[in-house]
Amino acid sequence: MEQQPIVDSYEQIVEVICAINEFHLRMSKEQESYLTLNLKKNTVSSIISDEGISQQFQSIIDRYRRALLTVNMLELINFSSNFPYVRFRIKQAESISEKLLYYSTKEGNNGEYPINKCLNDILGFRIIVSNSPEINSLLQSDTAIQNTVFKIIQRKIGDYEATHLYFKNKKNSYFPWELQIWDVSHSSLNVESHEQHKQKRKYISLPWDYHKANLEKEE
Repeated sequence: MEQQPIVDSYEQIVEVICAINEFHLRMSKEQESYLTLNLKKNTVSSIISDEGISQQFQSIIDRYRRALLTVNMLELINFSSNFPYVRFRIKQAESISEKLLYYSTKEGNNGEYPINKCLNDILGFRIIVSNSPEINSLLQSDTAIQNTVFKIIQRKIGDYEATHLYFKNKKNSYFPWELQIWDVSHSSLNVESHEQHKQKRKYISLPWDYHKANLEKEE
């Protein structure tokens, strides 16, 4: 994994959180003309069929990613310059499809997940710290941060451990963004766990690919 600078100043972390939230609001307002679907009320099953992802929703995703990759890329580059200890990534189109298909077949739910619970990280940021218990405690007691972010979750799945913050500026038609706070002592395990989870999604999406292409699965 690329060496990422560590930041342990709570004030710097708050500055990053506020900057992400302001950036999210600006871009969401710029794209508001087509961001009209309520991503909380509508579920993954409503945009998935045996043919795959609906063309209407796919066009929204494509347009949103294109905005990030073109008109908003300069702002992302400037963000990296202002906060060199923060990493960001725009979710690949293939990864978005795999995630939607994974949630549509997740056992026991038949795709009845809100879309904004599934697609909550089209744009994701990451910070590495060495004092995550202290940072988490400060975040949980900070009223201003609680009012800024949509949700703060302590995520622990298998070997993966991190704090996730989500931004949506109080509108269910805006795609949420995610900030992950990793402890440096757990970063290697997090990377390994993430890769394993990605492979699981690829495996689960395969039946859709075979169905669409009318292929037989090799034994």
